[in-house]
Amino acid sequence: MKTAYVLGENANKSLSPLIFNYWLEKNKIKAKYISKQIEPKNFNKELDHLLQNKDTCGLNITIPFKEAVLKKIDHLDSHSIKIGAVNCLTRKKDIWLGNNTDWLGFLASISDKSKKIKKDTAIVIGYGGAAKAIIYGLGFCGFKKIKIFNRTFKKIEKISDNK
Repeated sequence: MKTAYVLGENANKSLSPLIFNYWLEKNKIKAKYISKQIEPKNFNKELDHLLQNKDTCGLNITIPFKEAVLKKIDHLDSHSIKIGAVNCLTRKKDIWLGNNTDWLGFLASISDKSKKIKKDTAIVIGYGGAAKAIIYGLGFCGFKKIKIFNRTFKKIEKISDNK
């Protein structure tokens, strides 16, 4: 049976399996969606196992693996390359495609307000995978300055202005 997963350190808290399994059943699709909680030390081994399983058709990646998963993907879309993080993997034949939908979700969350927002300066706290997608989305929709605050400066010191 085709299986998709939400994969992360706290994936068991996700409501996605409840939502997607309801949708799959309602639409009579023979597949299942499962949460898979993984400890960072087991990430590579667990991910390799899922990627090699022919029944695995997709993965949603959550904290803290959105950046670590990059090296396991056969093809990244242009947005994911610029963002430097992936939250969605899809199998197409024997190739894994990676993309990032976080930036689109963020833009959708502000779309009603975006015409009223002065796009001068935005502040982002943190620089993990989702924050990178939000920063990309802010730049994509025209913010002139994006200020990033992070616990450690080392992680953000090499950010380029053209990301």
